[in-house]
Amino acid sequence: MLSRLKTVASQWRLDHLALHSAGRENAIMPVIGAVVGTIMTGLLYWFMYGNGMQQIDRVLGDRRNHKLRLKSEANFKAAPIRSIKNPADAVGVLMQLVALARGTPTPEQEAAIEQQMRNVVEPDDDLATRLVFIRHAASQAADAETAIDQLAPLLREKLTPSERDDVEQMLEAVAVIHQGPTDRQERLIARTVRVLAEQA
Repeated sequence: MLSRLKTVASQWRLDHLALHSAGRENAIMPVIGAVVGTIMTGLLYWFMYGNGMQQIDRVLGDRRNHKLRLKSEANFKAAPIRSIKNPADAVGVLMQLVALARGTPTPEQEAAIEQQMRNVVEPDDDLATRLVFIRHAASQAADAETAIDQLAPLLREKLTPSERDDVEQMLEAVAVIHQGPTDRQERLIARTVRVLAEQA
């Protein structure tokens, strides 16, 4: 008998807790609904009377203009490289990029680039002016990999397989300055060789 009373009491307690919990949930739901309704009403009034659409349009317009500005800046910086028609200039830019891969080009690296350029241009060429353009074009490149991709079609079209092999040697001549090439320089040279070999 005592055991049965305990069981009944325990069941009553569980039922009471369940009802109490359900009552709390039922009491909370209208509050949540009221909060959500208030938020939605506020958003609706903001859209209709608070220039909400204009503000959203302005934010979207600012983002769109920012993307267009970045694209315009990228195109402007890429213009010097895209304007290159002479394969000697293209190789000069690649050598400059190899030098930049180590950091700020040193006088020794600049001298190596100049010497390599003398081997591929005419004796009466205005090499000083050409080198100024090469440095500028390399400094404006978004990154070395993109510059390689942009210059590769010109070099594949204008150079023979033997001359493309010479390009690798010219790049290595710059990379060996200062105790040999860095990993970054080696990767750039390897990528250049690989890209030039494509569709060759």
